[in-house]
Amino acid sequence: MGFPDPESREAAKNSHFLDELDRQAELAIRSIHFAVMRGRETRDARDPKVWGSLQNALFAAICIARIFNPKVRKYPGMTKDESQAYADRRGKTLRDLLQVKDDCHILEVNSVRDAYEHYDEYFEKHLLNGVDCFSDWYITDRLVLKTASHPGGSWSSAGLRVFYPAGGVLIFDERRLYLFELEVELIELRVRIADKLKELRESIKGRANYGGHIGEVVMTGQETSQRFMEWQHRRAEALEELAKRKR
Repeated sequence: MGFPDPESREAAKNSHFLDELDRQAELAIRSIHFAVMRGRETRDARDPKVWGSLQNALFAAICIARIFNPKVRKYPGMTKDESQAYADRRGKTLRDLLQVKDDCHILEVNSVRDAYEHYDEYFEKHLLNGVDCFSDWYITDRLVLKTASHPGGSWSSAGLRVFYPAGGVLIFDERRLYLFELEVELIELRVRIADKLKELRESIKGRANYGGHIGEVVMTGQETSQRFMEWQHRRAEALEELAKRKR
């Protein structure tokens, strides 16, 4: 980042953000595609590989959304408000640079992803209101079991996490994330990132300063070998105990 002129330094900073956006977009794209294609074929309504890919996609997509619409803690030498204002300017710069519209699906991922993260709160909210039955964490071929309420307002049954792979829809209660549209937007974003990265890197002038890093060995070779062997041993024991319980 240590270029002598402000323009090159700014271009280097934006290039770094664009590299990260591209990485996360690739992860989300791969995860969405896998989840949809496997979800269409699997016979396991709770297929862990499908749900694992969906959660990977949500994590990667929220990383992108938060770079574009940041919510930050206090930065060194700034107040909380100054820090947020600085981050907001960065987010707007990147959105403008990459032509990200306010109504795109990339920026809509927050509501569904946050609901998945705070699942325990939604679960207990329904329990506290006397719910009798949950439908949750399943892959459907079309039918979704929704939250039903009595006239008095108390819930009799609640439906939370559902994936409809054929239609490319991930659901949390009343929230929906349209994965086909999201994936295409992410691919298109990567196209624009590739173009802008080339422009930014060509605009950087001069040589950057380097230095200041301290090299540190994570652990010795003996420690590494010992940890690996111990992990393999304990893992095998734990898996054996799990297999016994599942019989």
